[in-house]
Order: sequence, then structure tokens, then C-alpha cells
Amino acid sequence: MSNRLAILSIHFLVFICFQSSGVSASSLIDIYTTAKSQDTVFREAEANYFATAQASPIARAALLPQINFSAETSDNTLDTEGQTFGVAGSDVDYNSHGYSVRLTQALYNRDFYVQLKQANNNVARAQAQFDASKQDLVLRVTELYFNVLAARDELKFATAEKEAINRQLDQANNRFEVGLIPITDVKEAQSLYDSSVAQEIEAEIALELAIDALAVITGDRVTDLKTLSQRMELVRPDPDNVTDWVNSALNQNLTLLINEYDTKIARQQIQRNRAQHLPTLDIVAAYNDSDTGGLTGSRKTEDSRIGLELNFPIFQGGRTHYQTKESQYLYSAALQAQERIKRETTRDTRDAFHNVVAGISRVSAFDRAVESAEVAAEATEAGFEVGTRTSVDVLLSLRSVFQAQRDYSRSRYDYLIDTLRLKNAAGTLSADDLLQIDSWLE
Repeated sequence: MSNRLAILSIHFLVFICFQSSGVSASSLIDIYTTAKSQDTVFREAEANYFATAQASPIARAALLPQINFSAETSDNTLDTEGQTFGVAGSDVDYNSHGYSVRLTQALYNRDFYVQLKQANNNVARAQAQFDASKQDLVLRVTELYFNVLAARDELKFATAEKEAINRQLDQANNRFEVGLIPITDVKEAQSLYDSSVAQEIEAEIALELAIDALAVITGDRVTDLKTLSQRMELVRPDPDNVTDWVNSALNQNLTLLINEYDTKIARQQIQRNRAQHLPTLDIVAAYNDSDTGGLTGSRKTEDSRIGLELNFPIFQGGRTHYQTKESQYLYSAALQAQERIKRETTRDTRDAFHNVVAGISRVSAFDRAVESAEVAAEATEAGFEVGTRTSVDVLLSLRSVFQAQRDYSRSRYDYLIDTLRLKNAAGTLSADDLLQIDSWLE
């Protein structure tokens, strides 16, 4: 290897050691743990779940005894003229007061029973949504974490490339001064150097933006992250059959499960609306106690009763009929949405599976491309030393090396993210899937 490439390789290794030497660097699990308690999207989903979970006891309350107590008191002034039942009229001031207790227990109310089933499905749907938010958090944390690593790698390569081109520019100036190369080679080297400076600036901005994006879910800027080591393994999906993954997705995909609950809830809404045509039967018990006065003096009354109360809706202006028709159309729409999501789930699962398989080949191909680019750069450097290649050729070959390294670095992150996306599509993604990836960080 030429001296220039040796210097470049040393710079590259020193940069890696510098980036990964911090003993307090945060791992993927560290970031996930922080995000679980700080991410506002996840905490909002958690609060929404607990709120919806109250739907079942609220609906059940309608089936339990309803007891109401009321009391009243008032001061009255009565001014009468003439006679009432032989009593001469006069001005009378008196107080009336009393209380009542009423108990109602539903014996038959179809709406209440359907409403309870519907509420239970709403709670189950909320649980599926909360589980989906957990999977979404795992995926978002991983994507944002690797976006920071990719941006950091991009800055690392941009800086190394700029310094390599700068050294080549200095050498081109020296050779031009002694008449070994034309001024055009110097101008070309200067142009490439200026471009590399701009590229480094863009990489610095991209890194800051990636760190800011990660801070949205962690609540704080984390700049020291562990890097992905060469211990990372390229593992094919298990099972290694796309049909098995699609079947798993159709049974466990949470988006599909949520829509299935939507369909059940829509069907039960038809039953609830139809129940408005049906009679209701309640046990009613009441007790009233009152004290009042008047021209004939004060009197006290007590009234207690218990019995059955039947209500039979006969005509409500057609409201129940049209509400039922409305719910039937909404149920039909829910069925169509369910079929659409099934097809989309099948497509997404197949795409994720093929991306993982292709990702393995892509990482291997970019790994070989790095080796090939380095060999080509060495050959170009050797040709430059003997005068068969120009300094511009050397610069372009160096850029090819760095581009190959960028592609290789990004492909490794994409492969790991695609493996999680496949499990997410199949409905099996969990925080435990981060443990394997975390073991490959250093």
C-alpha cells in the first residue's frame, strides 16, 4: 500500500477509536429505556389506553342498580281571600320540605347488554393500539439511533476525505511549482477540495439534525452513542419463507387486529340501534317523605311503592330506522377497510422480508466494493507515481473509496432496521429484539 493510503488508513482507524472510546456512551437499550419514560407520543398512547379502559366499568354500571336521592325545602307565603272548605282566607307563612329515594334495576334492556360487549371490544382495541405504540417506539428508537450513527459516519468520512484531498492539493501545488504537472490539475484538485469542504459542512448539519430528532423522544440531546462493531452478523429471516411470515402477519399484525375490532364494534352498533325498537323492563322502588302546610295546617305524607315499569317505543319520527341504516353502511365500510388492510399487510410483510434478504446481499456487496475501491485506489496511486495517471485520477479514486465506505456503513444500519420492520409487520416485534442488536454495539 502506498504511503498516502497508509496515512489515510491510520487516520480512519484513529477516528474510529476516538468515536468509540467513551466508556459512558449510550447503547440502544439505554436510549430505548429513556424514550419509554420520556417520549411524549408513547406516553400519550399510554394515557389514551387507560382512559379507554374505563369504558367497560362505565357500560357495566347501566346493568347495576341505580339509586337516586333528592331533597327539597322551601318557605312559602299564601295569601287567600274568601273561604276554602269553610276556612276563612288569611295570610299564611309555612315551610315545606321532604326527600325521596328511587331505586331502578334494569331487568331487560337489550341496548345495555350490547353496549357492554361493545365497550369490552373498545377496551381490547385500545390494548391493541397501546401494543402497537410499543412496537412503534422500538422501531422509532432504532431508526433514530442509527440515523445518528449514519450521520456521524458521514461526517467522519467527509472529514477524512477533505484531509486526504487537501494533502493531494498540497502535493499538486508543489509539483506545479517545479513544472511536473499543468495548472489544470491544480485547479481540479482545488475544485474537489472546495467540494469536500461543502460536503463536510453539510454532514455537520445533518448530524446535528439527527441528534435533535433523537432528542425529541429522549427529552435531551444525546451525542455519545455506541457504534456498530464488526461483530454484527447477517442472519436470514427465521423462518426463511415469506409465506410463513405473511401467515403470521395475518394472525398477529396489530394494525389488522385493530381494524378487526373496528369491524366488531361497527356490527354491534347495528344491534344497539335496532335495540331502540325493543321494550325495556325495570324494577322500580321509591319512597317519598314530605312535610307541608297551608290554610288547613301542616301535614306529613309518606309514600312508598315497588313494581315493574315497562316502556315500549312505538314511533320516534323514524330516527331509529335511519340510525340503523347509517350503522349498516358504516359496518360495510369497516369490512372494506379490513380487506384493504389485509392486502396492505400482506404487501408490507412481503416487502420487508425481501428487503431483509436483499439487505444481506447488499451489505456483502458493499463490503466487497470497499475492498475493490481500495485496490483500485492503490493501482491509481501507483500509476500516478510512474506518470501514467494524473493527480485528478488519484483524487477521484479516493472519493470512490470513501463513497464505498459510506454505502457499506449505511447498508448495515438499513439491514438491521429492515429486520425489525419485518417483525413489526408480522406483529412479533418487542423490546427483546433490541438485545441482540445491542450486543453488537461497542
